[in-house]
Amino acid sequence: MAEEVLSTMRTVRSFACEKRELKRFEGLLSSTLNVNRKRALAYMGYTWNNEFSDNAILVAVLFYGGHLVMSGKMEKEELITFLLYQMQLGENLYNLSYVMSGLMEAVGASRKVFALMSREPHFQLDGTQKPLVNGNILFESVSFTYPSRPNNPVLSDLTLNIKAGETVALVGPSGGGKSSIVSLIEHFYEPSDGTVTLDGVPIKDINHVYYHQKIALVAQEPILYDGSVRHNILYGCDFATEDDMLNASKMANVHDFVSELEKGYDTNCGEKGVQMSGGQKQRIAIARALVRNPAVLILDEATSALDTESESLVQQALSRCAQERTVIIIAHRLSTIEKADKIAVIVKGRLVQTGTHTDLMNETDGMYYSLVSRQLLNAKVGDE
Repeated sequence: MAEEVLSTMRTVRSFACEKRELKRFEGLLSSTLNVNRKRALAYMGYTWNNEFSDNAILVAVLFYGGHLVMSGKMEKEELITFLLYQMQLGENLYNLSYVMSGLMEAVGASRKVFALMSREPHFQLDGTQKPLVNGNILFESVSFTYPSRPNNPVLSDLTLNIKAGETVALVGPSGGGKSSIVSLIEHFYEPSDGTVTLDGVPIKDINHVYYHQKIALVAQEPILYDGSVRHNILYGCDFATEDDMLNASKMANVHDFVSELEKGYDTNCGEKGVQMSGGQKQRIAIARALVRNPAVLILDEATSALDTESESLVQQALSRCAQERTVIIIAHRLSTIEKADKIAVIVKGRLVQTGTHTDLMNETDGMYYSLVSRQLLNAKVGDE
């Protein structure tokens, strides 16, 4: 709880919840104290019982052994020998209790560890093919359900053809399955039915490392790592040179603002990129994708959380890098998707409409026209 609150202190301060969180923390401390109090009492009883038993045995041996010596039934040397054996045996038994408690703790902890080590993934990343990639992606009768929600199908008999070099925008209501399509293209999951192919080759048969050099994703909330700007741009891209990084940075509008920083590309981004603004993080994420020179670029609402100026810079970067690539865009803003070569409307896991912005707007009874009319895509539609 302390880690959660300290890492989200801005939110706590913005809602004036300092005292409330303090009381919650004190309540959890009280619960911890009660557990530790019971543990201390149990340990005290255990220790007293051990010491009492040890001393009771010693007194009994001395009493009965002394009686035997005084009555002439035992020699005093034998009593001393017996006492030494008894003390040695008692000490070993006492230490054995610690060994048993440690052993049981280890058994309890190791069960989870061995369960994780023995866990088999749902599908293996064992593809071997390295085909020449142009960027033609085909969803053929694809159905998909998340393993955690087996009774809630996300995609149903979806057939979608994304041609090489084409910019395709996926639009539709939230929860319709757009991000699930991206997850399947990224091979985070396997479809329940149907196949996803890249240039005619099932993506499960393509070499994992090679495939993700050709397919690059820019997420809605890009994650930067605690390291330099250079480290974040070249993340997982050992084959890229310094010139490749600079070219990707210029294409993503990163070079200008990084050049103004005191340490340039050696500037630390901070944990989760906390030292960078939202627009800067997004552009660094785009540069990280572009440095691989991918054949397919996926943009999952890459400009949804940006201000107008930052969005304009990111849009320029995206327009520049969309040339000669297959680009898949998930967005709700009309300004982002109206220039797409093709718009695919996804509703409840099904493809209900495809076409250009102009074609779909002419279908006044269609879902796309309805979305635009409700200004779910962009307030700009109000003027149009």
